[in-house]
Amino acid sequence: MAEQNKVVMFPMDAASFSERAVQSLERLHYDKALTYFRKAVECEPDNPILQCNLAGTLAEAGRFEESNDTLHHILHELDPNMNECYYYMANNFAYMEQFEESEAMLETYLSRDLTGMYTEEAEEMLEMIRFEAKQSSSSQHRGEQNVGVQSSAAKLPSALSDEEMGISEQAEDEHAEARMLLEAGRFVEAEKLLKRVVDSDPDYLAAWNNLALAYYYMGQFDEAREALDAVLERDQGNLHALCNLAIFERHAGNEAVVQQLIAMIGKIQPFYREHLFKIATTMGMLDEHELAYQHLRRLVTGHMLREASIYHYAAVAACRLGRYEEASRWWAVCRRLDPDSGIATYYMERLQQRDGGDIDPMPTYHYRLPYEEASRRAASKAASTDGSRSSRSGDGKDWEQQLKKDPLVRASLFWALRFGEPDVKLQALQAMSLLGDDEANDALRSMLLDPDQDAYMKQVAVYVLRMHGVEDPIEVEWKGEYIQVHRNHIANRLPVWESQWQQVLDILRDSMKERYDLFQMHDAETLWIEFITHLYPDEVPRIGKAESWAAAIEFIIAKMIRREMSYQLAAEQYGVSATTVAKHVKRMEDTCQVEAKIKQSFT
Repeated sequence: MAEQNKVVMFPMDAASFSERAVQSLERLHYDKALTYFRKAVECEPDNPILQCNLAGTLAEAGRFEESNDTLHHILHELDPNMNECYYYMANNFAYMEQFEESEAMLETYLSRDLTGMYTEEAEEMLEMIRFEAKQSSSSQHRGEQNVGVQSSAAKLPSALSDEEMGISEQAEDEHAEARMLLEAGRFVEAEKLLKRVVDSDPDYLAAWNNLALAYYYMGQFDEAREALDAVLERDQGNLHALCNLAIFERHAGNEAVVQQLIAMIGKIQPFYREHLFKIATTMGMLDEHELAYQHLRRLVTGHMLREASIYHYAAVAACRLGRYEEASRWWAVCRRLDPDSGIATYYMERLQQRDGGDIDPMPTYHYRLPYEEASRRAASKAASTDGSRSSRSGDGKDWEQQLKKDPLVRASLFWALRFGEPDVKLQALQAMSLLGDDEANDALRSMLLDPDQDAYMKQVAVYVLRMHGVEDPIEVEWKGEYIQVHRNHIANRLPVWESQWQQVLDILRDSMKERYDLFQMHDAETLWIEFITHLYPDEVPRIGKAESWAAAIEFIIAKMIRREMSYQLAAEQYGVSATTVAKHVKRMEDTCQVEAKIKQSFT
């Protein structure tokens, strides 16, 4: 009985506490490790080794100032010859982005201990800090963007003046304007401005980098690569260019080059937050999630960050590695910082629903809802209204504003127009119809000159341009020839277009625009043009009441898309006689062989 009640005492000495601290560190339990190291220090307060272990653990936990206080105490109170403390302090200052202090500590360490344990590392670190200081002052001053993600890097002050960097005031102003255009997704305008900048200053590397991005977003890969080559010819170690090049080469399918670049970039251990962010997001986009997560953890644990997007990127990397609990923690922080966007909430719900498998859909390194989810929410919001025109118009405006504000969405639209599958191109055209700015119109005009684009896509693109208010002749590559389209439709090749024929289209468009999508409206108007063309010039019917013909066209389109419709419903919509609608429908169906088209569309 006495043996059973015997209490085994845990040793209360510094060595035992240190051993437990090390075990906790191995399990990444920093709080417990700190508790045990502090107890060890209490047992032997004058032991500099124990104090140094405590300082190291504080640094591991991201508490760099406390770590430096402890290291300062060691050097000034316990052992002034423990020179490695200067090296440790240099690392802490670097993580806090206090690079002048870090540089000073490294210089002190090297001056006091030329053959010390960390001499080689200190020399490399000192060289890296000086190199990055030069890089950062250039890239931050000139404003280089990141591929595919919103940069959340802090703005660091430039160490060089405009005169020292050789930048003219005009070039600086134009580049700043181009950056804003890029951020707004107005890539064509940015490209024109950036070309002017690099023509006037060929050594303006940030402008070249941003020009490469403008080309990339527009799907012009050869031009993007040439712009990066211009950077690397002048600065072969330019971090932004190397990272962007790796992403470009991945899209081009040059995997051997990608792996070489990954190996090169992966060796870099940056101290500046901007460079840390650039490498982390690049590695993530290249599916090197372990490397991405290492850098992103440094960002979120080593800095007091208020940018929700960085916590999202960390969550994505953790998720891609199967570390779902860690991902959930990062998204929880993201949600606290940005509760209104719903992005973190959406992915946390996906985590809860994964039922032991992978999250579906797997998140990407873009801080936004998936396009499908954003579309679903917009549709759901529209369906929850009372069905009035004003309500639906408001929802359309909301969706339009979202398209205009998100440069990544705009980039994906331009990309889809050039390289997407047919159904994706149709979605992009539908979205383009909501934009109506010069950027979107330029993209549509470019599409119309591409001989590889489908004829139907071009017909819709012309229709969208006219919807946007473009009145001048539109040049189109059409069946091997370049033609000028003067009217709303490529199909309209008639020598004249009477005002009463146009009145039918105007009434039709005004009635259908809130109840049909872009393509159904286009097809409705094309049907009318086809009907008139078949009967021109001698058999075109007299247009007594334009509304009755508009009602007949809508009836046929509804029938083609299998929407519930009757002669009576169509007549009531336009305020005409159902008998007249039926008569017009019969003539149009016979003339345009509508039944054959319906059968073809469902086979």
